[in-house]
Amino acid sequence: MKKFMLIAVGMVAALMMLSCAPTRGIVRNPKHIQSNSPYLRILSVELTNTGTIIEVDVTFPAEEGYWVRFNETTYLITDRGTRYQIRDVDNMKLGEKYYMPKSGYARFTLRFPPMDSRVQSFSFMEMNEVNGWDIQGIQLKNMEKTKR
Repeated sequence: MKKFMLIAVGMVAALMMLSCAPTRGIVRNPKHIQSNSPYLRILSVELTNTGTIIEVDVTFPAEEGYWVRFNETTYLITDRGTRYQIRDVDNMKLGEKYYMPKSGYARFTLRFPPMDSRVQSFSFMEMNEVNGWDIQGIQLKNMEKTKR
Protein backbone atom coordinates (compact mmCIF):
# COMPACT_ATOMS: atom_id res chain seq x y z
CA MET A 1 0.00 0.00 0.00
CA LYS A 2 2.86 2.39 0.83
CA LYS A 3 4.43 1.64 -2.57
CA PHE A 4 1.16 2.47 -4.30
CA MET A 5 0.87 5.76 -2.39
CA LEU A 6 4.46 6.73 -3.25
CA ILE A 7 3.85 6.01 -6.93
CA ALA A 8 0.58 7.96 -6.90
CA VAL A 9 2.17 10.95 -5.15
CA GLY A 10 5.08 10.82 -7.61
CA MET A 11 2.72 10.81 -10.59
CA VAL A 12 0.70 13.74 -9.22
CA ALA A 13 3.91 15.70 -8.58
CA ALA A 14 5.12 15.00 -12.13
CA LEU A 15 1.81 16.15 -13.61
CA MET A 16 1.92 19.32 -11.51
CA MET A 17 5.44 20.08 -12.72
CA LEU A 18 4.38 19.60 -16.35
CA SER A 19 1.37 21.88 -15.94
CA CYS A 20 3.64 24.55 -14.44
CA ALA A 21 6.09 24.31 -17.33
CA PRO A 22 7.20 27.63 -18.81
CA THR A 23 4.49 29.30 -20.84
CA ARG A 24 5.23 29.24 -24.52
CA GLY A 25 4.13 31.82 -27.04
CA ILE A 26 4.01 33.32 -30.49
CA VAL A 27 5.67 36.36 -32.05
CA ARG A 28 3.94 37.83 -35.08
CA ASN A 29 6.02 39.65 -37.72
CA PRO A 30 9.24 39.38 -35.69
CA LYS A 31 11.94 41.96 -36.29
CA HIS A 32 15.34 40.86 -37.51
CA ILE A 33 18.77 42.46 -37.92
CA GLN A 34 19.46 41.52 -41.54
CA SER A 35 18.39 39.24 -44.37
CA ASN A 36 19.99 38.17 -47.63
CA SER A 37 16.61 37.77 -49.32
CA PRO A 38 13.79 40.23 -49.98
CA TYR A 39 11.69 37.25 -51.12
CA LEU A 40 11.29 35.47 -47.76
CA ARG A 41 9.33 37.08 -44.93
CA ILE A 42 8.77 35.53 -41.50
CA LEU A 43 5.13 35.96 -40.49
CA SER A 44 5.30 34.27 -37.11
CA VAL A 45 7.44 32.20 -34.78
CA GLU A 46 5.56 29.94 -32.38
CA LEU A 47 7.34 28.23 -29.53
CA THR A 48 5.61 25.15 -28.14
CA ASN A 49 6.73 22.36 -25.85
CA THR A 50 6.86 20.02 -28.86
CA GLY A 51 8.45 22.26 -31.49
CA THR A 52 9.26 25.60 -33.04
CA ILE A 53 6.88 26.54 -35.84
CA ILE A 54 7.83 29.27 -38.30
CA GLU A 55 5.33 30.53 -40.83
CA VAL A 56 6.85 32.26 -43.87
CA ASP A 57 5.70 34.00 -47.03
CA VAL A 58 7.71 33.72 -50.21
CA THR A 59 7.11 36.27 -52.94
CA PHE A 60 8.84 35.87 -56.30
CA PRO A 61 8.15 37.45 -59.68
CA ALA A 62 5.14 35.81 -61.28
CA GLU A 63 7.19 34.65 -64.23
CA GLU A 64 7.19 31.01 -65.24
CA GLY A 65 9.99 28.82 -63.95
CA TYR A 66 10.73 30.52 -60.63
CA TRP A 67 11.08 28.08 -57.75
CA VAL A 68 12.06 27.92 -54.08
CA ARG A 69 13.39 25.14 -51.92
CA PHE A 70 14.00 24.44 -48.25
CA ASN A 71 16.80 21.91 -47.84
CA GLU A 72 17.52 19.45 -45.06
CA THR A 73 20.48 21.74 -44.27
CA THR A 74 18.14 24.50 -43.05
CA TYR A 75 18.57 25.23 -39.35
CA LEU A 76 18.10 27.77 -36.59
CA ILE A 77 20.97 28.91 -34.39
CA THR A 78 20.12 30.73 -31.17
CA ASP A 79 21.79 33.54 -29.27
CA ARG A 80 22.85 30.80 -26.84
CA GLY A 81 24.68 28.91 -29.62
CA THR A 82 22.27 25.97 -29.88
CA ARG A 83 21.48 24.67 -33.35
CA TYR A 84 18.08 23.22 -34.33
CA GLN A 85 17.83 21.30 -37.61
CA ILE A 86 14.65 21.56 -39.69
CA ARG A 87 12.25 18.63 -39.25
CA ASP A 88 9.62 19.29 -41.88
CA VAL A 89 7.93 21.86 -44.09
CA ASP A 90 4.23 21.97 -44.98
CA ASN A 91 3.16 22.28 -48.63
CA MET A 92 6.36 20.82 -50.08
CA LYS A 93 9.03 18.17 -49.50
CA LEU A 94 12.39 19.12 -48.03
CA GLY A 95 15.04 19.42 -50.71
CA GLU A 96 12.64 19.49 -53.64
CA LYS A 97 11.94 22.48 -55.85
CA TYR A 98 8.59 24.16 -55.39
CA TYR A 99 7.58 26.01 -58.55
CA MET A 100 5.92 29.29 -57.72
CA PRO A 101 2.29 29.77 -58.74
CA LYS A 102 1.34 32.49 -61.20
CA SER A 103 0.42 34.75 -58.29
CA GLY A 104 4.12 34.81 -57.31
CA TYR A 105 3.12 34.14 -53.70
CA ALA A 106 3.36 31.03 -51.49
CA ARG A 107 3.10 30.37 -47.74
CA PHE A 108 5.00 27.65 -45.89
CA THR A 109 5.11 26.35 -42.33
CA LEU A 110 8.55 25.18 -41.20
CA ARG A 111 8.93 22.86 -38.23
CA PHE A 112 11.96 22.61 -35.93
CA PRO A 113 12.63 21.02 -32.52
CA PRO A 114 11.47 23.04 -29.46
CA MET A 115 13.76 25.95 -28.58
CA ASP A 116 14.99 26.67 -25.08
CA SER A 117 12.58 29.11 -23.40
CA ARG A 118 15.50 31.41 -22.48
CA VAL A 119 16.29 32.21 -26.13
CA GLN A 120 15.87 35.91 -26.98
CA SER A 121 16.87 35.79 -30.66
CA PHE A 122 17.97 33.35 -33.35
CA SER A 123 19.09 33.18 -36.96
CA PHE A 124 17.51 31.22 -39.80
CA MET A 125 20.21 29.63 -41.99
CA GLU A 126 20.60 27.27 -44.91
CA MET A 127 23.95 25.60 -45.57
CA ASN A 128 25.39 24.21 -48.83
CA GLU A 129 23.65 26.76 -51.03
CA VAL A 130 25.31 29.59 -52.87
CA ASN A 131 22.19 31.67 -52.33
CA GLY A 132 20.83 29.90 -49.25
CA TRP A 133 18.43 31.62 -46.90
CA ASP A 134 20.13 33.73 -44.22
CA ILE A 135 18.10 35.84 -41.81
CA GLN A 136 20.07 37.09 -38.82
CA GLY A 137 18.93 38.20 -35.37
CA ILE A 138 15.25 37.26 -35.43
CA GLN A 139 13.82 38.77 -32.23
CA LEU A 140 11.52 36.93 -29.84
CA LYS A 141 10.49 40.11 -28.01
CA ASN A 142 6.80 40.97 -27.66
CA MET A 143 5.82 37.31 -27.43
CA GLU A 144 2.14 36.63 -26.90
CA LYS A 145 1.85 33.96 -24.23
CA THR A 146 0.05 30.72 -25.04
CA LYS A 147 -0.41 27.40 -23.27
CA ARG A 148 0.30 24.20 -25.18
